[in-house]
Amino acid sequence: MGIYASGLIRDLEVLELLGAESAWQNGGFGVQEISSRLQRDKGQISRVCQTLAKTGLINRDRQTKRYRLGHHLYALAMRTQEAHMALLARPTLLELMAQAEESAHLTVLRGGEIMTVHTELAQHPERDDSFDGVSLPALKTASGRAILSTFTADELAAWWEEHGATREPTVPVPRPLSAEARELSRVRRRPNSLNTLSKLRRVTKAAEKQGYALSDGELTENIVDAAAPIRNGSGSVVGAVSVGARRNRIRDGNQALGALVAESAHVLSSRMGWSPAAL
Repeated sequence: MGIYASGLIRDLEVLELLGAESAWQNGGFGVQEISSRLQRDKGQISRVCQTLAKTGLINRDRQTKRYRLGHHLYALAMRTQEAHMALLARPTLLELMAQAEESAHLTVLRGGEIMTVHTELAQHPERDDSFDGVSLPALKTASGRAILSTFTADELAAWWEEHGATREPTVPVPRPLSAEARELSRVRRRPNSLNTLSKLRRVTKAAEKQGYALSDGELTENIVDAAAPIRNGSGSVVGAVSVGARRNRIRDGNQALGALVAESAHVLSSRMGWSPAAL
């Protein structure tokens, strides 16, 4: 079993690398470059790439000999719950972006991390919103706190036991680091204000009462993020919508920002088949 697991990890490392911004800008990577960046044997990487190419998970350019993410990977991705949610969420995110005059995001909780599934970019965003498909520590995000606010006391304690300490992603970020990876690394190293279960309980209890959660400057200095959970037709929480604004623009203790995301989450949840009676 260990042999198969290690082989799968190699495959995932290659896919992760070819999905990086640097690979996109470079038109893909050849075997030598992949081997160098992942610090693995060239022959081993060559065999991995050939296997992945046969499945359509990656494609090889005949002229440049470089590999890129493939058509079959895209086809699989479009069948995921996240892709369906992104399609349904776009009108709501566009409306939220227009009202807040800031970028609006659809996010999901995966383990101890929050992943941005889709972003509607404002015309002049206060920060670089290039985290689509990238995971961030849930405890540092308004989205993570909003989703965790729907957990029972036992569920929250179990989640904390497994994910309370900020951990590095399962698949390591390739070296050398791209600008995107450096920013992600910076966010991960920043101290987390929710460093005990009791603090997390206080924050999630307040978020449950308000209908939205906040994160003040924990991702980007001077930016307040607000998020609210979204539910599907069965009432299960499947993600969150979030938006951020510069602190000096907020005059009402974040209430207007929170109200915007709470209303947007309600609209999107209704679009997904949820109604308050379902709870």
